[in-house]
Amino acid sequence: MIMSDLKVVLVVLGAMIIAGVMVYNWLQERKLRDEVSRNFIVPRADVLTDDFYIDSDAYVEKELAGVGNKTKASLKASSFQTEQAQVHKKTSPKAITNEPTLAVENEASLSEVAIQNNSSNFAQRFTALNEAEKSFLSADDVQVESTSQSIVNADLYQQSQGVQANLPSIIHPQIDLTAIFYATKSMALIDLQPLKIAIADIGLPIMLHGLDADDKWHLLNESTRDAAFNQLACSLQLADRGGSVAKNLLNKFQFAVEDAGLGLNAHVEWQTNGDAFQRATELDQFCIEVDQLISVYIVQNESPIHGTKFKGLAEANGLNLMEDGKFHFLQNGKSEPLFVLIDSNNQPFTAENLRTNVLKSVTFQIEMPKVSNCEQVFNQMIAIAQKMASSLNARLVDDNQRLLGDLQIEKIRQQLKIIHATMVARGIMPGSPPSMRLFS
Repeated sequence: MIMSDLKVVLVVLGAMIIAGVMVYNWLQERKLRDEVSRNFIVPRADVLTDDFYIDSDAYVEKELAGVGNKTKASLKASSFQTEQAQVHKKTSPKAITNEPTLAVENEASLSEVAIQNNSSNFAQRFTALNEAEKSFLSADDVQVESTSQSIVNADLYQQSQGVQANLPSIIHPQIDLTAIFYATKSMALIDLQPLKIAIADIGLPIMLHGLDADDKWHLLNESTRDAAFNQLACSLQLADRGGSVAKNLLNKFQFAVEDAGLGLNAHVEWQTNGDAFQRATELDQFCIEVDQLISVYIVQNESPIHGTKFKGLAEANGLNLMEDGKFHFLQNGKSEPLFVLIDSNNQPFTAENLRTNVLKSVTFQIEMPKVSNCEQVFNQMIAIAQKMASSLNARLVDDNQRLLGDLQIEKIRQQLKIIHATMVARGIMPGSPPSMRLFS
């Protein structure tokens, strides 16, 4: 009987346990289902996939319903705009626009025009309202906006030139590796004498500058020998037409600068990002890509080119014979020629040999990186070359002695545009002082 009661109790307990597990599982399943339903509920409408529709007619009718209330405000805005236009005409030296001005006779006529608007010209009316709103800008506001834009453009130009505000303007971060000396006492040129001796054999241009108490940079030379400076800058040009700086020489420069900083008890701060030798290598590759010499030739036909006539034509077209034996085409008082005219055999011209000799061929040349507006200068050079070739009864040819026609000239122009764009993208503007240093 005892065993029988025990069995009953065990059966009841087992049934209760099974029932409890089933109830627990059901509750967990329901909880999970509710949570999934909340997290992944499907929206009734999807603005990204469903079609988007605006009742334009209803919108236009709603806008036009308030025209009567807006008429007086529109009249005031139009009157103000007319007054501003009259003031602008009096103060401006030249009219900015040739659009006719519509004079509003009275409020009734303006209301009539406004009421006749419909959905077809609603966009035009909306534009007119915007223009009326813009007319409230005073002349002073326009001047301030123009000045602000000029400042922004100047900053963008300065960034494109690669000039840093805390360095001398002649230093270019794409070309030079620069170190700044910060010391607790004033420094002078004599303090850098050990540094100058240590880096004398590097072979690439090195510049030393000093920052005075007025925050002005000065190139250190004999004229500033006794001057004292708060900061000193030492810059190494990383490449030129002869190639990039060798790695051992670059390491020598960096070590000499650091050693000089210890001698001056000064902190040395390098103005560079990345590996300096890699920068030098990339700069040299850039120079190879853009350092192009554009040449066209005037070649004799059956009869030779007489030197006297050639000299007279060259001078008549603005070319002057210089001491280097080349005819230079100068402009705007600059000493660097836009292009040159030389003997094709690389023999220097002199007034004497031009008077007594004849020529077989002469060459016009442009050094691309040294010209700020290469396409314009190229067009000018081609025009002069064609004119002289015609007067000398000679031929205008390219490097391969082929006649230079319009198609070949246009191909050269396209190459010039590519070179110009490459230099601008690098931040080294053609014809700029950094470019003249790099390609000298």
